[in-house]
Amino acid sequence: MPFPDDPDDDAGFIPPLPQDDRLWRHPSEMAGPHTPPAPPRRRRTSRSGVAAFIVLGLIVTTTGLAAIATLTTDSDSRRTTPFAVGPAAAELPETALASVAPAVVQISIDRPSNTLVVTGLMIRADGHVLTTSDSLEGARSITVTTSDGRAFNAKVVGTDPADDLAVIDIEGAGLPTPTFGDVNAVAQGSTVFVIGRTPTDSRSWVSTATFQDVGLRLDASDGSSLHDMIGAAIATQPPTDSAILCTQTGEVIGVLTSRVANTTRSTDFASVPSTLALPNTTNSFAHSVAWARHVADDIIDTGTVHHAWLGVLTTDAPEGGALIQSVTTKSPAESAGLRADDRIVSVSGHAIRNSSDLIVALRQYSANDKVTIDVVRTGQTVTKTATLSDRT
Repeated sequence: MPFPDDPDDDAGFIPPLPQDDRLWRHPSEMAGPHTPPAPPRRRRTSRSGVAAFIVLGLIVTTTGLAAIATLTTDSDSRRTTPFAVGPAAAELPETALASVAPAVVQISIDRPSNTLVVTGLMIRADGHVLTTSDSLEGARSITVTTSDGRAFNAKVVGTDPADDLAVIDIEGAGLPTPTFGDVNAVAQGSTVFVIGRTPTDSRSWVSTATFQDVGLRLDASDGSSLHDMIGAAIATQPPTDSAILCTQTGEVIGVLTSRVANTTRSTDFASVPSTLALPNTTNSFAHSVAWARHVADDIIDTGTVHHAWLGVLTTDAPEGGALIQSVTTKSPAESAGLRADDRIVSVSGHAIRNSSDLIVALRQYSANDKVTIDVVRTGQTVTKTATLSDRT
């Protein structure tokens, strides 16, 4: 007897399936008439599995190679770009670059006619910067940008136009300074490096140079003469007029001048052209860092440069020595009894081979120092004593 709410009476009743040989049916066969059959499932063959494995392997390999290439490129970029750009940025060892580059600064000089960008060297941690004096002429404002991108207003402490050197100062403390080297320890023909700054990049600019000689006299196109200079053949000229010369270990040995040479002579025989065939378009000239720091210390301590002064105008004597052309009235030379046509051959035992030698020899003395001067007069050697004064 049927029970109440018998499902046989409900709409959608599904009669029992007839019995057949199968003991199991797919669930889709048990669905109602309005349910579409499920699409057949494709069996994955072993061949398709192998293909998927190969594709996956290619993806992994390609991704890995790309990652390695990226890391290599990033590594090269980090090695060559944190401190420097330029043709030889990768040639200067990283330790040397890290030592010198932070002390090389960019100096932007606002002048009535233009804005000039030059290179400077931080020589004291309190913010004193060494640079060229010619570039500061007519400066209305000066901005120093350090290697880490900080910008400072700077003031001129003092200049030495005779040597194209100057000191400016920024407000700072604990600023990076370089290691200073001895130019006399560098062999002729050695590879050295030129470090400068570009007008637009906060990083240092690096080029190689071939060290040529020391003790050169540079007769500049403006009529001035610079003495005891370093000569170097630079592979690529720096983007600014001034730059720093350093060794492969990052020791600073020179400060390049912005002046252009007409002629350059060797200190050994200043009356004849140098055997190095200087200058040419690739040659640049630098003060030794020892002399540049001496000038800077004098400027910082006293506000000016104090040069010992004898009071003679000389030229190179063909037979060697400095030939006096004229003697300044009321000068130490006049008081000592020196005369025109005297040929100075030594100062306090230091041999004088030419007029440049005389100037360099007098750099070792200060005002009020007494020196003995040997001169050849009418074929006889005469010794005079002079008390030097301050040229300033």
